[in-house]
Amino acid sequence: GAAPPASAAAAPGSLGGSARLSGAAAVGLGAAAGAGRWRAFASLSRPQELHRHRKRLEGFAKDAPKGDSKTLAACQDLLRDDDWFARKTAVDAIGKVAVKGDEVQLALLYKQLEDVDIFVREAAVDAVAEIAVHADNTAISKLAMRLADEDCFVRTRAVVALGRLAEKGDAETIGLLGEMFEDGFVPVRKRTVEALARLAAPGDDTVRERLRRCLNDPDRGVRDEAQSALD
Repeated sequence: GAAPPASAAAAPGSLGGSARLSGAAAVGLGAAAGAGRWRAFASLSRPQELHRHRKRLEGFAKDAPKGDSKTLAACQDLLRDDDWFARKTAVDAIGKVAVKGDEVQLALLYKQLEDVDIFVREAAVDAVAEIAVHADNTAISKLAMRLADEDCFVRTRAVVALGRLAEKGDAETIGLLGEMFEDGFVPVRKRTVEALARLAAPGDDTVRERLRRCLNDPDRGVRDEAQSALD
């Protein structure tokens, strides 16, 4: 589950096409292109060209203020890039710059939750958790779908995100998280204990019983986490 995706593990520099940034993206990256115009980069078919492409992204959105429209426009263009690193850079920037509850940016992130690249999906889960307001049913529904992701780290992040966003006593989310105790990846089970402990309503005997069963988990860290939640 933790192995890099095909897009990340492919021959260095092979992006399957030309990477393009709009003028807005160029402004965001400090380039000299005019706003609203497309600038086509040469086909990034050699390792050094891919390296230069990624070097342009260093520090992107580092000092951008919350809600900065130019940076968010640049992000929207980067999300179309063939390079997974560029798309992840955009997702990370959206999570940092977009204001809480920004439905336009959340809609972009929901699409990235299904990106072919695992690193982009991981970043998208974190960004949704950062931007969505508490108890946002759409965000919770989209994140819940990532509990079945093929990548163990995406699943782990989805558990954490649901623990942050769902309301205390949310029976549906609690039920979905309860199924994650069968996950073979230890961090998923540990984070599930934490999330359920946070979401369980006072006196929820069903959750407490499920946590008690975790005291028999083969991993000591999961057992310790469950014991702490029960104390």
